Order: sequence, then C-alpha cells, then structure tokens
Amino acid sequence: MAVLRQEHFGQSSEKDLGDPAGDDLGLALDDDLDDEPKEKPKGKRSRKVPKDIKVITVDHFPDDMSCGTCGHDLKTIKREERAGSFRIVPEHVVLVKDVYHTCACNRGISKENKPVAAKSKNYIMKGRGMEPGFAAEAACQKFFEHIPPYRQARRFRNANINLARQTIEKGVSHLTKYAGLVQDELHAHMLAGPTAQMDETPVKVQAPGKGKCDTGYFWVINRDERNWNPEARPAVVYRYAHSRAGAVAEELLSGASLRFLQTDGYSGYNCLFKESRENDGLMPVRCNAHARRKFFEAHLATKSKLAAKVVQMYRKMYAVEKAAKGLPPEEREQLRLEKTLPILTELKAILTKHQDDATGKLKTAINYTLNAFDGLQRFVFDGRLEIDNNAVERCIRGIALTKKKSLFAGNHEAAEVWATYYSLIESARLNKVNPRSYLNWVVQEIERNRGELDYGQLMPWHCPVGRIDD
Repeated sequence: MAVLRQEHFGQSSEKDLGDPAGDDLGLALDDDLDDEPKEKPKGKRSRKVPKDIKVITVDHFPDDMSCGTCGHDLKTIKREERAGSFRIVPEHVVLVKDVYHTCACNRGISKENKPVAAKSKNYIMKGRGMEPGFAAEAACQKFFEHIPPYRQARRFRNANINLARQTIEKGVSHLTKYAGLVQDELHAHMLAGPTAQMDETPVKVQAPGKGKCDTGYFWVINRDERNWNPEARPAVVYRYAHSRAGAVAEELLSGASLRFLQTDGYSGYNCLFKESRENDGLMPVRCNAHARRKFFEAHLATKSKLAAKVVQMYRKMYAVEKAAKGLPPEEREQLRLEKTLPILTELKAILTKHQDDATGKLKTAINYTLNAFDGLQRFVFDGRLEIDNNAVERCIRGIALTKKKSLFAGNHEAAEVWATYYSLIESARLNKVNPRSYLNWVVQEIERNRGELDYGQLMPWHCPVGRIDD
C-alpha cells in the first residue's frame, strides 16, 4: 500500500530518504561526495524573446495633440520604449487554387514551336487535396502537442471547414512514405556509434473483427553522447513490432558496430549478449536507476534501514556523475575509479552479507542487484557509458502522452506511423531544434528536390531553422 500511495501521490525523486541516523548496521557513509542543492536565483526572471520574432511597433500619442496656449500641433520631444506584450494570432487556413497555363507564341504554331503547358510542381501530396506542410502540421499537433485528429477536425469545423478526421489521418500516414526514409538514416546513425541504450513500451492496437485490441510494442534505441562528446549528434529511433521477443531486438541491431548496449533487466535482451560474442560482440550495461528504485520501494514497504542506506549510497554515486558530466571519457573513467568504485565495492559486500537473512521486497532488491552487478558496475570502467538508461526512458514520455490522448493505434500500420514521427520529433528535440520547424524543413527539402536527394543530409543537426537556445 505504501508503494502504491507513493506512486500516485508522492514525489518521484528517489535520491533521498532522509537521515538514516541510528542505523545499527554500521554502514555510515562519509559526506564528502554529497551534492549541495543550489539556491534558486531570487527576483524576477528576464523574459526570453526569440531573435526572429515578428515585432509590431505601436506609437502612442496624447489624446489631444494641440497646444492649449497657441493651438499649434504638438511635437514629440521624448520617446519611451517600454517592454512589449505578446499577442497571439490564431492560425488560419488558406485555400490554394492551382491554375496551370498552356502558353504558345501568338505569331504562329509549328512543329518547332508547339504550345507549352505548365507542369505540376506537387510531388509528395499530389492529388491529395493538401500540401505537405499541412500534413506535417497535423502530424506535429498529434505527436508533439498530443492533439488527436478528431480534435483537429473539430477545430476546422469551428472555422466552417468540413475536413474529416480520416482525411487528416490519411495525409499524415502518406507523408511517412518519405519521412520513413529519414527514419532509416537515423537508424543507421544509431548503429554506427560505440554505445546505445534500448527500451520498449507497449501500445494498444485495434484488431478488426476481434472485438478487442492487440498489444504491440515500440522498441526505442537511443544514442546520446552529449555528456562526454562536445561534437555529439544525439538521435533516437522508434520501431514498432507485434511482439516483445528478443528476436526483434536482434533484428533491429543487425549489422551494428555497437560495443555497449544499456538496457533494463528484461530477459529478452539476453540473446544479444551470448558468451561466444563476449569479446567481439555487444557488452551488456545495466541500469542503476532500476536497482535503486527497488531499494526505494523496499524502504517504503518495510522501512528497512538497509534499503535506506543503499539509496544513500546511490545518492553519492549520482553526485559523482554530476561532477563527471561534460568531462572527456578518460577523465570520467578516472573520476569514477577514484570515487564510485569504492562505493560499489562496499555496496556489493553489504548486499552479499545480508542476502540470506533478507525477506520480501528487500530480498528481491538484493537478489536483483547482485545478479546484475557486473552490468551495473560496467559504466565505471568506460567513460563513454552512463550510470543509468534514464535518457532512453525520457524519450518514451511523448508516446505515453499520445497513448493517453488517443488510447490506441488504429491498426498495425498506424502504429508504424507513430514510430516514424516520434523518431523525427524526439531526435529534433535532442538536438535542440523545434520539431515543427524541423518537420516542415524536411518535407520542403523533399518536395523541392522531388525525392532526389541524400536523406542523410536531412538529419536534425543539419537543420538550418528552428534552433532553440539554451
């Protein structure tokens, strides 16, 4: 009950469980690694205004501009420019009518001087009654702002535009024929790095004729080297599959040059880490946040001082990670060997000592951590690795919000559409690019080149517009 109460009403942080003073286990820790909380800056924060925002200047003059003595017009002797105020301009839809002209010389027509007809410039959405930017905007509203198509259609009806939900969905789906090629390039970039993180999340999918929904899975692969590589090009790829079997993970990572893969404790990943591949294949890296969470829940359920102490030890390890952020891999590794490895060594000794006499959730947490200990401590010995896979779990938040609004995908093909757009949108966010600007830039480039271009040049780090300042 305590765990359920915490999930629904408690704070999400697992860093601190208070002062474990009075612990009779003799596990007191030094405080030299504690990270002091930063004081929030006081006062009013300055308003952030983008450089390319449209500015409308409005001049304000006194109501009576005539002199009360002589009657002449008053002249400005001082201008005071005050802080501006934001104004929202509601979106509006424009109907574009294409008129194609056939032209000829009025001096005569011959075989050498035939009439010339204008050719259609539409490529992506030819014959579909909407421009590519319209479909990109609808996709952005659904997958970035989490506004389902039926609500988009209702907004059009309020503007006296009869546009069916199905029409919007078909346009969004058709656009993935081209956006999917960008997704493939992101996937190739993912597999070319030294490290990656992987996770999966379920999704309900309508199954016609069954009267119920099937369960499919989004597999998420994340490559984010920003904590140690100043030239990092982060990206995340989503792929939809009907099952959660380990064979799906093997297929998604086929041909990868990865050396390390960080995952949670799901057994489906075990097929990737065969003993025969230990020296030339993937090395497993486990998530310490999952291990910490089990001790956090054990403390909530049993008030175990041992569980509280383990969480405190993890707090110290995360303080080291805070100091290691932004350092080169060699310095990160050295710092961890000096500060984190002794904590992990002590942690293993403590858990081994109390493994037999522990019960309930505490025993589950101890067994989980000891069984995965090699993978949990692997990050210490390579500065390119992370202490947990929280980065890939953060990439799943968007899908969770869309599932909450849309409840389910219409079919398996629709779920693949979800995966395509989330690959582009979340990769743009990782690169601090406005997803709306990025999607529009991608479709404009494809339309302008009529599909004849290097899709590798459409990666978010190449996008010249929509940059978001830190």
